[in-house]
Formats: sequence, C-alpha cells, structure tokens
Amino acid sequence: DAAGHPFVFLALGAAAAMGVDRIVAGSEADYIEKARRYVVGCLRKQQVSSMASFVLGVSGANGRVRRSRMREILSGVGAAQGIDWSRVVVFLLDERYGYEKLEDSNADLVSGSLLKAIEDKGESLPPDNFITPDATASSREACAKAYGEKLREVFSKHGPPDLVLVTLGSDLSIASVFPEWYRGNPARWEAASAKECDVLLTETTHFEVPQRIAVNLSVLRAAKGFFVFLGGQSAKQIVQESDSYEELDMVMANSLEETSPKADDWAQPSIGSAAFSLTGSQTVQLCNEILQEAAHQKCDRLRRPSMSSLAGDALRDHLKDGFDRPDGPASPLSYVMKYCFVTTIHLHEDKENHFGLIVFGAAGDLAKKKTLPAIFNLYMTRCLPTNVHVVCCDDLAYHGDITSTDDLWQRRLEPYLKKEGDATDLEEFRKMLTFVPIRLDDAAAMGQLHQAICDLSGTLRDNRVFYLAQPPFLFDKSVRAIREHCWSEPGGWVRVIVEKPFGRDLASARELTDKLAAHLAERQIYRIDHYLAKTMVLNILTLRFANRELGRLFHADSVANIRITFKEDIGVEGRAGYFDNYGIIRDIMQNHLLQLLTLILMESPASLSAEDVRNEKVKVLKQIRPVEVRDCVTGQYEGYQDDPQIKEVNKRKGYASKCPTFATCVLYLDNERWSGVPLILKAGKYMEDRSTRARLQFKRAPPNSLFGDQPQNELVIRVQPNEAIYYRLLAKTPGISSRAHEVRRTQLDLDLKSLDTGRAPEAYEKLIHDVLKGEGHNFVRADEVEEGWRIFDPLLRALESEDGPTPFTYEKGSRGPREADELINSTGFRRYTMTGVQGLAQDHFD
Repeated sequence: DAAGHPFVFLALGAAAAMGVDRIVAGSEADYIEKARRYVVGCLRKQQVSSMASFVLGVSGANGRVRRSRMREILSGVGAAQGIDWSRVVVFLLDERYGYEKLEDSNADLVSGSLLKAIEDKGESLPPDNFITPDATASSREACAKAYGEKLREVFSKHGPPDLVLVTLGSDLSIASVFPEWYRGNPARWEAASAKECDVLLTETTHFEVPQRIAVNLSVLRAAKGFFVFLGGQSAKQIVQESDSYEELDMVMANSLEETSPKADDWAQPSIGSAAFSLTGSQTVQLCNEILQEAAHQKCDRLRRPSMSSLAGDALRDHLKDGFDRPDGPASPLSYVMKYCFVTTIHLHEDKENHFGLIVFGAAGDLAKKKTLPAIFNLYMTRCLPTNVHVVCCDDLAYHGDITSTDDLWQRRLEPYLKKEGDATDLEEFRKMLTFVPIRLDDAAAMGQLHQAICDLSGTLRDNRVFYLAQPPFLFDKSVRAIREHCWSEPGGWVRVIVEKPFGRDLASARELTDKLAAHLAERQIYRIDHYLAKTMVLNILTLRFANRELGRLFHADSVANIRITFKEDIGVEGRAGYFDNYGIIRDIMQNHLLQLLTLILMESPASLSAEDVRNEKVKVLKQIRPVEVRDCVTGQYEGYQDDPQIKEVNKRKGYASKCPTFATCVLYLDNERWSGVPLILKAGKYMEDRSTRARLQFKRAPPNSLFGDQPQNELVIRVQPNEAIYYRLLAKTPGISSRAHEVRRTQLDLDLKSLDTGRAPEAYEKLIHDVLKGEGHNFVRADEVEEGWRIFDPLLRALESEDGPTPFTYEKGSRGPREADELINSTGFRRYTMTGVQGLAQDHFD
C-alpha cells in the first residue's frame, strides 16, 4: 500500500476450535425467530464490546422457498432494536449475473428485506456500507474485478467478516461455490480454496440464473462467525437428530493444519484477486484477536457434535473426500468446517409421524389445476410437515398416457407449477412425488398402493390424507377401497377430502352420506367448499363477534335486507355438458352462497371449534324456509343453446335445455333475530363483471324524521376481487356554503390488500393445510349438506318439471334478466350511486 506494506492474506481460523453448534427449530416460525435472534445477538454483542464496525456477509439462497425464508430472517434482523446501523457493513458473498428480473438478484433480496426493515423504523444503513457487485457490468470479468477492489477496501478498513450467512444448497453448495463447477477441475478448486481472498466466476446447471459471481472460500474461512441455514434434503443429509455433543471425530482433528500460518500463506495475491489489505500492525493485532478468541472457545468447551450427530457417513465422506483430492470435496462446507467453528440451524424433523397426501384422480383436470398446485404452494410457503410425501394415483383406464411419475410430472404438472416456482423449487418438490397406478376394484393394485405408502412412512406413525379429485360416482368405490386396502388406523389417522357436488338433490345427497358413513366416521370426512376458505369469508365471524358494536347491527331491527351476489364474466365453455346437468342453483347458490349466508346469519358459537361453529350454522339452515317458485327468477344467456355440447344434450333429450345460467332467489327465515328480513341470493354467468359481494342494507329513518329523506346505509363485504369491507354512511357535505341538512354518502373502507400481510393463500391451500392440522370448521358437515338441499330441492323439482318456467334470456355482459331486478326491487332493496342518488352505479365501487 502507500505506506510500503505488502497486501497479505492471513490464514484465519486454523487456531480456532473446529466444530459445529446446532440450533434446532420446532416450526417454520420458530426457525425464522431463532435465526433472527442469533444474528441480532451477534450484532449486539460485538457493538457492546467494540466500537469497530460489524462486517456482515450475506449469501443469497436458491429457489423461492429458501429466498423467501432468507427475506423473512433479514427483515426481522432489520426490524430489531438496539443496533447502531451506522457501524454495520453488509456485503454480498455472491451475486447472480444476467438475471432477467431485479427480484432475482441478491442485492434486491437484501435491500428489499434488511434495508427496507431498517428504513421502516426511521433508521438507515449508510449507502457506502452496503457493498454489492455491479451485475450490470459489461462482462462478468469486469464485474468480478471491480467487486474485488471494493472488497479489498472494505477488509483493509474494517478487517475480515464478523459473521457470514450462507444457505446449504440441495447440491451441497454454499455461497454459489458449486461442486459441479469445481469437481473434476483442479484449477477451479485451487482458485476456490486459495489462501488469498479472490472473486470467482462460477456456474450452475441446478439452479436459476446459471452465471454467478462469488467470493472464494478464504473469505468464509476468515469469518469470525459462520452461520449455515439448512433446509429440506440438505438438512437430512448433513444433520441427524441427536442430543449428545462430543468432540469431533479424530478424522477431523487429524486434518487440522498447524496454528501458525505457513510461509506460503503470506504470499502476494494473484493479479486480479480481491485481497485483504492489511498493514503489518493490523496483521499482528488481528492475529492476536483470532488467537484470543480461539483460546476463549477452547476454554469454554463450546458444544461440539460427534460424527454421529452430523449425518454420519455422509459428512465423514465429505471430510475425507477432497483433502487429498486436487479437484475438491463433495461439498465446500466440509472444507470450511476444517478451519471454522460453524453454527447451523435446521427444522426439527418429526421422528414419530409421517404424512402421506394421496391424491386419487391425480391425472385429471381438477388435480392438475387446483389440488396439486395447492400442495406445491404449501411447499413453497413452507407450510408442509417435514416428513411428507405426495402419492399421486389414477386408473390407467381413464388416463392411459400417465404410467409413471415422470409422465405425470411432464405431461400434467410441470406446465402449471413452473408458473409458481423456480427450477430449484420444482426439482425439490418433484422429489416428494410418487405416482402409483391403481384400479379401485382390484385388491392387488390397491395393496400395492398401501405398500408404497408403508415404504415411504417406514417405522413412523402412518398418517394419511386421501384427496378424492374424482367424479362423484367414484366416491363410494374409493372410500371402500381405502377402508379395505389402504387403512392405517390405529397406527396413524386417516382423513378423506371429498369434492363437491355433494349429491344432485336431497335424495342423492343422503345416499352419498350413507355410502361415506358406511366406511368412514364423520370426523374423518372433509367436504370441501372452497368458498369457506376465501379470505373475506374467514373474516365474517371476526367482523361480527370480535367487534361487538358491529355485531349488534346484524339484526332485523337495523337491517332492511341482505343481498349476496355472485357474478362471472365468462360462460360455461368447456364444461357445458357437466353444467347443464346441474345449473347455477346447484353449482353456486345451494353451496357457496348458502354457506356465506349462514355465516352472516348465525348466532355466536360457544367456541371456534369445528363442531360449535357448524352447530350454529345448522341451526340457521333449519330455520330457513324452502324457496318457492314465485320467489325465484331464472335466466339463460344468449348463445347458450348454440354451444356444441348443449346441442348434443338437446338432441339426446329431444327438447331445448332449460338449464339456468342465472338465478335470483329470495329466502326467508323464522327466528327472533332475522324474521321478516328478505335474504336475496343472485348468481349468474356472463354477467357484466366478475365479483362476489355480500351487502347488508340498513333501514331508512322514518320519512318525516331528521335526515329521513337520505339514502340507506350499507355494510358491504367484497369477497372478490380485491377483498375489502366497507361501510357506506352519511357525512355532512363540506364547503362554506353547505347547510346543516346537506349530507352525502361516504365510506369507511378496510382494504385488506393495504395491510401488506404478504401473499394470501388460495382457498385450496388453506383447506388442505386445515386437513393436515385436523381443523374441520371450514368444511361442511353431513347435516349442513342435507339442510341445504331441503331448502332448494322443492324449487329445483318445480323448475325442472315439464310445466316448469322457461328461463328468461339475457344479453351477455348484462346484469341479467330485467325480471330479476323487479323481484329484487319488490323486497325493498334499493340501489344507489356513490353520492347516494338511486341508480345502478353502486356495484362499481372498486
């Protein structure tokens, strides 16, 4: 340097006690919290004992799962109190070169989490203290060279890293030093393990963004603290559950180098490398600090695992492999562990339970579009148990093109799942899948399925969730086959998910209930109605019973009418044959809208347990009168009869279909709270927009009272799109010339999107997760199904009789038939514009 001192690299860590300290997290939330506390603890401890800057190195993880975890951890660190961020320097251990989206860069990962959390609490990390490579440079070589110069300045000024954060990849890589890159290439391993700090140009075929810029392993060796995030298969490969911590195996001890640095450790760094720039006095001071810390660790005899607590043979092979090979070890982590004391964190692996998600009909449309993407998203959001396998089953007679796991993955799942995850995520999720062909009436085939599940569960408690993504006519055969050939109780539990429709009328619903009950207890049956898991629907009970002042408004004394509207701006294309057999009342109104209505009408349950909630829902259903024909208007959009599938149906029947694609029904119930309040349900295809709303319209003041001529107030629950709750009420018109009686409509708006709670789970994700947890309050009980059919069955019989009314025709993109509006108006419902003038604009508050 300018003072004449040579730039040297000190071989750090050789004197330190080599070993592993382990943090075990009981859950994903516990993982985030313990990792956060560890990093924050290191920062606080250093800042209390020294005025020097804390140098933190961060490696970006691969795959959205690990990156989202890292983002949460860094956000938690940034939000912590008691840290002087002006004395913290953050640098990247690796960066992606050639990324297409900014969010794929490691710099964005850190700035969007750590730096954002710091700024959110009114503090900041000095701009010069966030050191990143310029990934937009004209070439990787130029980027690496410039980054090396930056790091040289940082380490010269502040010394080596105080802590580095790395994630162990599924390929056993760390900080973008990939085994596939250096194995078989001694020159690359020599560069990766060089004593001088350098910046590498690495590549990968396993992960997204193949070209990387990474510091070499000397930077990691030099770090005073080395924190490794383990997850998924990497944790299982490297760490085994063990409560005993002993000295490391002699294999490791014998591989240690001498404490004093060797002559070649002081060699001049190669041209283009980024070296620690240390003066002679700095070198002596730093060496003393390292030796003192090593002595302190040895005196305290920090917990160190035996080889039995590190994936035995796997890690032993890693430690032996590479120390005498010119092309390096199977994992760079084993090389670093030779010199450094390492702290790892991983999720506790359940040693008692195995969870099998068995999907019947896995090659079908529902499974590829809803069921399996939902399971994949549960994996992506880290909400699946640690010991879980997804067993996909289907009958080759229905889907002859799917005979193996590869077939299912390539021909059904990959096109849908790749929209949600990166290559890393897809590869790891793919390892969880197994395809087993079945025949429900073949005992041998079902026995093979049972054996396949047993093989996956091993000696663990065998818990099984069967998801019947099948047509209803197969439910009976499926549950019989499950009970006779694939039963795991009492060794584990069995739960069966049944998709709607739950029958076509009251008689078929009871028949289905009886068939299920012949093989399953009610506690084992989970009837899915995905509307019950929509964010806004889940909020209804909270809105009513957690806010007592609002809950008292849900009463006939205050409410003039209740209206629930479901609209779709598409028709029945592609499923017209199925739809024509059911119609809009069966498809939407009898289940989705009726379930939503019960949550609005029900009394407060004794608790939020599944049975207490469902008991109150059933009480309400029993009080609702069957719908009469005079309280219903049906419609059919123009062009419905021209659908090729409908033409085939008409030809087979000999007359034009009367299947309604639109319906408005007015219901009434008899109890003290709601007697006399019209309950309006409206559902339709090819409407003017796509939305679902529940609207409580409150009673007007008496005509001659103060403000008696003003519009009615409304409480609106918007289920989709853009979930929100808004309360329309009156306020005085602002302005110097406005008079006391001049008021206008305004709204109190709770927009859930503005709460920034992260990605909201899709309904199927929430429901599958509930089944795994054994929570049943978001599922439909048998008596709920039967009561729902009791309400609509007489109406459906009348509409489908020979002399039943013909549906009114309505234009595509309209509000539906004019006659439906007339029926709604007859109940006293009024439509208002945003300013309170009667009109049709009230539905367009978005």
